[in-house]
Amino acid sequence: MNHSEILSNPPRVLSQDERSFYFEQGYVVKEKAVGQDWLDRLNAAMVALVETTRNMTCSTQTYDLDAGHTAEHPRLRRIAYLDDLDPVFWDFCKDSPLTDLAADLLGPNVRFRECMINFKWAGGGQEVKWHQDFPFYPLTNTTVAQFLVCLNDVGPDQGPLQVVPKSHQGPFYDHYDEDDNWLGYIPDDRLTKAGLDTAVDLTGPAGTITVHHCATLHASRANLSKLGRPVLIVTYCACDAVGYTAVTYPSSNCLKVVRGEETKFARLEPMNMRMPPDWSDGYTSIFDHQEEA
Repeated sequence: MNHSEILSNPPRVLSQDERSFYFEQGYVVKEKAVGQDWLDRLNAAMVALVETTRNMTCSTQTYDLDAGHTAEHPRLRRIAYLDDLDPVFWDFCKDSPLTDLAADLLGPNVRFRECMINFKWAGGGQEVKWHQDFPFYPLTNTTVAQFLVCLNDVGPDQGPLQVVPKSHQGPFYDHYDEDDNWLGYIPDDRLTKAGLDTAVDLTGPAGTITVHHCATLHASRANLSKLGRPVLIVTYCACDAVGYTAVTYPSSNCLKVVRGEETKFARLEPMNMRMPPDWSDGYTSIFDHQEEA
């Protein structure tokens, strides 16, 4: 479906103005969209998973450890495959206001792709450099977005997500260096006309959902505050958006339809974008790729 067709469907969570804002600006923020009951369940499941990492000494595809991680003081950058690790996350991905909100922006037929938590641990949680999501996982069309749930209050000092308004309107940036090495970010010299000076912080109280379009330029500063910033990230796409490459975190629920029904045809948008590396042998994390680069 194109934008006008999506907007012709009655909204479930967002207002019509909020939906239009998303299509115009490439992002939207909905404060307190997730109730306290869901937050309590999600936070409890998150804490239990962090506890299982105390004796880990190196990262895996599921658990990405931050520098300084110890049994006494665990520090993580990411936990992936959440929908397979604890049923509360899969319940949330398929039967919560988040999925209804996804239908407001992607159309009535919605497919689940992946679920993870990005941590920015207090006192130095790692920055993320400017990038777009779509070059990591190109599909036949751009009706795909990441939905971030603030599990705790997120303020400007905690390294919140930053987005450049209207940057989803183009272009797609090359995320490789001059020697064809994958970087996982866009070099500074390619961003001189990207409007980074207009970037806005996406903050809000616990339960806030922020959504950014797959082509929106975004980044986040290091968290130098005394408060951690765990954010639940869920990626959904329209059912007519079919991937050209392997999914980065192919859980047992990956590509399941969570709203509406399966579609018979893929919708193709004309685009010219460089393909990412082959992730079929396993994907680590954007933190790992950017750190290596």
